[in-house]
Amino acid sequence: MFLYPLIIGIISIMSPFLGLILMMIYIARTIGDSMASPWKHLVLFFVVPIVLLFLDATPGTQIMSLDAMVSVGLTSLIFVSLLRRNQVFSEAFMVSCLMIVAYGLLRFQLFKTYQADTFEQGIVLLKQQLPALMDNAMLSETLPMWKMVMPAMWIVTQGFALLIGFVLFQNALKVPNTIANMRFPSIYNFLIVAIMPLYLIEETKLLFFNALIGLCVIPFLHGFSVMWQRLAGIFANRIILSIFMIIIVLYATILIVLIGFGDMWMQKEKSLPGGTAA
Repeated sequence: MFLYPLIIGIISIMSPFLGLILMMIYIARTIGDSMASPWKHLVLFFVVPIVLLFLDATPGTQIMSLDAMVSVGLTSLIFVSLLRRNQVFSEAFMVSCLMIVAYGLLRFQLFKTYQADTFEQGIVLLKQQLPALMDNAMLSETLPMWKMVMPAMWIVTQGFALLIGFVLFQNALKVPNTIANMRFPSIYNFLIVAIMPLYLIEETKLLFFNALIGLCVIPFLHGFSVMWQRLAGIFANRIILSIFMIIIVLYATILIVLIGFGDMWMQKEKSLPGGTAA
């Protein structure tokens, strides 16, 4: 089983999304060794990404290698290290998510030109393969917006991978706590305040919007938790409750984020309930 990190490292180069999920499952299955010595237990994960990083200087390979090393390997190390230190699931999840946000913004700055070129190539390919779709006026009008928020979309996608891995991690350990019971500290909201000056500078407005969307992942989860618990008192049937929550997520995402912000501000105690690792 010691070769699993090496295999996951190879998979992460091709798909950081899948790699992070697999890494969280692996950590759960080897929780004893992972908690005893996180770096020693996961060091094989970094072998192939580091080798590729030094052997191939093309932007495509560089970004894939760094994605695997930082958004999967380093994020997983941070998660298990924090869990080892204080055994608070929600804090480990929150800091790991912040790692993804920070790297996603740095990734945008380092590979801005490459990502823009890749986006344009994708559009050209879509026009060739699906001309009818690209003739849609609404889609054509929104393409510039999607290009602007590419970093945020990557952050949200990788954050979702962390969420899936986190849920599977808890299930593997048979921890009764779920994402619906998580709470995050009100001090997190000060991060939103801290990035506000970026909006005032024309050159950093784009960075501000992407950072804001990325930082909204935690308030969204917090708001989801609050709404789930409130609606659970109305809908006794969990299937009906789940369907109702899916509808809210699809059509009222901003509302969920605002509820998360509001509830985090109103918390009197900066506690992070989330259970323990054992």
